[in-house]
Amino acid sequence: MKIRIPNIDDKESFIEDKQSIVLLGANGAGKTRMSVWIDENNPELNVHRISAQKSLDMPEYVSPTELKKAEDCFLYGATADNRRWLEKDGKRYSRWGNNLETHMLNDYQPLMEFLMTENFEKSIEYREKHKEGNQEFDNETKLEKIKKIWEKVITHRKLQISAGKIEVESVDVNSDKYNGNAMSDGERAIFHYIAEVVSAKNNSLIIIDEPENHLHNSILERLWNEIEAERQDCVYLYITHNLDFARTRNNTQIVWIKNMIDKQKWDYKLLDSNDFSDDLLLEILGNRQGVLFVEGTPDKSIDRKLYSRLFPQYNIIPLEGCASVIQATKAYNKLPMLHYKTIKGIVDRDRRTEDEINSLLQDKIYVPSVAEIENLFLIPQVIELVARKQSIENVDVLLEQTKEKTIEFLKLHLEEQALLFTKKRCQNTINKVCNQSTQTIDDYKTSLDKIADKIKPQEEYSKACEELQKIVDDKDYLAALRVINNKGLLPFTNVSNAFGWKKQNYIDYVIRLLGIQDSTSEELCNIFGNYVTVGD
Repeated sequence: MKIRIPNIDDKESFIEDKQSIVLLGANGAGKTRMSVWIDENNPELNVHRISAQKSLDMPEYVSPTELKKAEDCFLYGATADNRRWLEKDGKRYSRWGNNLETHMLNDYQPLMEFLMTENFEKSIEYREKHKEGNQEFDNETKLEKIKKIWEKVITHRKLQISAGKIEVESVDVNSDKYNGNAMSDGERAIFHYIAEVVSAKNNSLIIIDEPENHLHNSILERLWNEIEAERQDCVYLYITHNLDFARTRNNTQIVWIKNMIDKQKWDYKLLDSNDFSDDLLLEILGNRQGVLFVEGTPDKSIDRKLYSRLFPQYNIIPLEGCASVIQATKAYNKLPMLHYKTIKGIVDRDRRTEDEINSLLQDKIYVPSVAEIENLFLIPQVIELVARKQSIENVDVLLEQTKEKTIEFLKLHLEEQALLFTKKRCQNTINKVCNQSTQTIDDYKTSLDKIADKIKPQEEYSKACEELQKIVDDKDYLAALRVINNKGLLPFTNVSNAFGWKKQNYIDYVIRLLGIQDSTSEELCNIFGNYVTVGD
C-alpha cells in the first residue's frame, strides 16, 4: 500500500510497503491532525479511523436491518445513493460531525447493528445451503471472528452470541451470564477495537488514535498482534505515547512529529526503529499472563518479536542481556507477592555446558538448542517452509548450499570460536575456585594461589579446536548451529538472498508467518518447538 504523507521539504512524500505506521510526538504536536490529513489526502484508499475520543456505550439489544444500509451507517454515519457524496462529505458530517479532529466517535450502536445484521443474513445463508445438502458449506461471521480474538485476549471470560445481543460469562462452569453492556471499560474497548477492524473494508488503512486507551500494557501488544493477524490485508497507523508498544510493531515506519506549523505542514522526521530508545519499564503486577524475560532491548530485540508469537500465553519482557534475565527471573520468583505468577526466562546458549543449562532450568530459565536466536532462522525445516511459501524450486539445493556455507563459516572462524570456548571454560574454573566453601582467610588464599595451576588455557584451547574441527569434518550442520556465536553467520549463508531479501526482511517474514494463526503458523511453531521451549 502506498500512503501519501505531508510534504517533506516541499516534496511529495509517501510511505510504502509497511505493515504499520506509528505517529509519535509530544502532546499538542499535531499527531491527530496529521492522521486526519492522511485520511483526507488519500481518496483512492479505504480509510477507517478510530478516534481516541469515543463512546464505549454498548447497546443492550439491537435489531437487524438491511445489510448495506447497516454497513453504510457504521462506516459513514449515514446511507445514501450518491456514493461519492457519502464517502466524503457524508462521512465528514454524519460520522465526524464536521469536526474531524475532536468529535467524539459514537458508533457502537451502528457497529452492533451491522454485526447483528451480517450474522443474521449469514445464518440464513448457512441454513439454506445445508437444506440444499451442502454439508461442507461454512461462512464464518464477523461476530464469530470477534469472539475468537476477544477470548484469546480475555482468557478468563467467554462471549455468547444470541439474537440481538452479546452476553458474557466466566470460563468457570455454572457461572452467571450478563449482558455485554455490563462489561468493564477495558473489555468493551477490546471488543470495540476488534469489531472496528474486522468490520472495515478490504485493504483498508486503519487509523487508531491511542490504541492503549483503557488497556493494560500486558494486554496491549497481544490484542493488536491478534487483530493484525486477522486482517493482514490492512495497514495500521497508530497514534501512541507508548514507546514500548511502538517497538513491538513488525515492519513499521516510525514518524516523529516535532510540531505542527499549520494545518497542512508539520515539522517531522521519519525514523528507523533503532533511532530511539527509552528506559525499560517492567510490568508484572496486574498482568493475568505469565511473564517471560528475554534478552535484548525493547527497540532492538528479535527475541521479543519471535517469542511473543511462539509463546503468546506470556507477557514478553526484554532485558539488556543474559545476566539481567537470569537475575530478574530468580529475583521475581522469590517474591512472596508473586507466588501465583508464572515467571520464566530464555537466554542464548552462549557456550554453556550441559551442567550449566540444567542448573538454569532449575530456576525456570530455558536455553535453546542453538547458540543464539539468529541461528533459529537457519533450521532446515524453517528454510523449507519459507521456500514453499515463496514457491522456490530446488529447495534441496538451497539447503545444501546453506549447510555448506555454515560449515565453511565455522572453518573460517574456528580459532575465534575456540578462543571463546576457552575463555568461558577458564572463567568457569576461576568462578568455581573463588566460590568454593572455605572456613578461614588462609584457606581462601591457598585456594586462590592454586588457580594458576588449575586453569590450563592451552589445553582448553586445543580441546575446543578439536571439538570444532570434528564438527567441520563431519559436516554436522545442527552441531554447527549449536556452537557458532557470530551474528555474521546468517548473512554469510546467503539464505535470505535466495529469496531476494536482506537478512532483516527474512527474519521479519518468518515472524509474520507465525502471527497468521493458520496451519502454516502452527507448523512453524511446532518446528521451533523442537529447538526452544519454556516447559509446560
